[in-house]
Amino acid sequence: MMIFSRRLLFLGLALMAIATGKAQAQVVVYRLTFEEIGESINYRPYQNGYYVAPMEGGAGSLVLTLTTGNVRQYFAYEGFGELFVAVKGESQKMVLSATAANEVSTTVFYALGTATKEFDVESRNLSGKIKVAEKMVGYAVSADSEQDLPFIGTGMSIGVAGASQLTARIDEAYTNKAVQENLDSAAAVDAVIEALTAAGHVNGNPQTGNGGNGNNGGAGGGTGTNQE
Repeated sequence: MMIFSRRLLFLGLALMAIATGKAQAQVVVYRLTFEEIGESINYRPYQNGYYVAPMEGGAGSLVLTLTTGNVRQYFAYEGFGELFVAVKGESQKMVLSATAANEVSTTVFYALGTATKEFDVESRNLSGKIKVAEKMVGYAVSADSEQDLPFIGTGMSIGVAGASQLTARIDEAYTNKAVQENLDSAAAVDAVIEALTAAGHVNGNPQTGNGGNGNNGGAGGGTGTNQE
């Protein structure tokens, strides 16, 4: 009888572990817009984008869009930066922070906003209500010497420097879809890319797929001599 009871206990614990393992952290999807500010050279920001991350904070994924001529492109970067909450007293600020760098360039994304919008969440780490920022405002700053590019001849535009005001607003449609269908970050990104593809966008970096760490510097601005 004791052995049977122990087996039932172990079976129950195993089923609980399986159920817990299936729980996904709920995600929030922000729509990004860029507006060029200040002095710049050879700089042209991306038009729009999306940032997908767990509501309770953590590593996120970035999708940027760029239209050159009649060609619409998207660029996906998995595991790019993070979303977190900074607290001072009763004030809670949600922060989007990301940096991409290589030997010759640095790109910084930064935005923050007050966490006031509530969502009901259910995951293995959290159950209940969580507050996120409905809107975050900050900057995207990019600089690239482009000295690593194999240019030949003279009279070409080399080097990029510029900044944009970055605004991130919750995309209600994508966020509600992610919450209702319990999508993880990867599935939410797939939903964004599927919609962009249906609208005529093509993958801007098919040769490398997702540039997770942004080492190619491409997440900075839709600009530079190699983007012309």
